Amino acid sequence: MSKIGRILASSMATAFVAGTAMAGLLVAPAQAAETDTSNAAGIASSDADCTKKTVGNARNKGDIFHSYAKSSVVKHNHVGIYYTTKTIVEAPGTGQKSKSVTASTLKKCGPIYKMYVATLQENRDKAANHAYNNFRNMPYDPNFFDNKANSNGKLNCSELVWKAYRHGTKLDLDGNGGPGVYPDDLKEHDATVVYATIK
Repeated sequence: MSKIGRILASSMATAFVAGTAMAGLLVAPAQAAETDTSNAAGIASSDADCTKKTVGNARNKGDIFHSYAKSSVVKHNHVGIYYTTKTIVEAPGTGQKSKSVTASTLKKCGPIYKMYVATLQENRDKAANHAYNNFRNMPYDPNFFDNKANSNGKLNCSELVWKAYRHGTKLDLDGNGGPGVYPDDLKEHDATVVYATIK
């Protein structure tokens, strides 16, 4: 997809999520998650088309995984960063704090893509260390539409990974340059290279 196409798609998704969240305020508090139970607008997800797979180990410290996640309406997906080749830092979703987990025990919906960032290993190490040292045990952030600029002490999955690289190395891994960074923006960036796919 072209950069313009990605920007338009991201803008449309943002408008949909914002509109749904506003509508949800009239009937119940909006909830957000990247898990298989709800999305950023609080819409219940369906597991009918989800076969969970083990994410597993990475090639490099600082690698990123990208997994499938969707609501009944919107595909929103999920990402995390490898602190070591066997440990992942992620923001799993509503009601859960960001944490480190063992890659061999973490299960997500396929397809799961493992990616390295095309930079020096020193930079990958810095991003991974930044995520592990600064971004664990933080509340979930339901706000995706301008998550790059906010500093509210909360994190969602793509915000965590993007900020780990941005603050740790100055690399901007947002694929379309909008105010919010989403999991697909990270995957579609020119510097992220898929080296393994688990279907």
